[in-house]
Amino acid sequence: MVNLKLDLPDDLFDAQFTESSFAARVRELAVLELVRLKRIHEHEAKAMLSLERYELVERMKAAGIAPTEDVFAEIKGELTKAIDSKRARGSATLKKTKG
Repeated sequence: MVNLKLDLPDDLFDAQFTESSFAARVRELAVLELVRLKRIHEHEAKAMLSLERYELVERMKAAGIAPTEDVFAEIKGELTKAIDSKRARGSATLKKTKG
């Protein structure tokens, strides 16, 4: 296990902004960054952060990270467009040769 240490002034923290809540937020952001860098998988981040899938997805999106299902949906859409375009070109070519 790796532990990171930050040297920050003590007077940054108070009752409304506690060191422990800040540490938890920094840990979450670090785990999300590891997902972005593809150093860990989403299911690992979910377990590390003790989150439900939908909670992880929300936090990933808030951090500008596309969840796997969004990436796959985008790829599927692009493939569908390419296949439809190919079919349309093939249909137009077929009509020219018959006509």
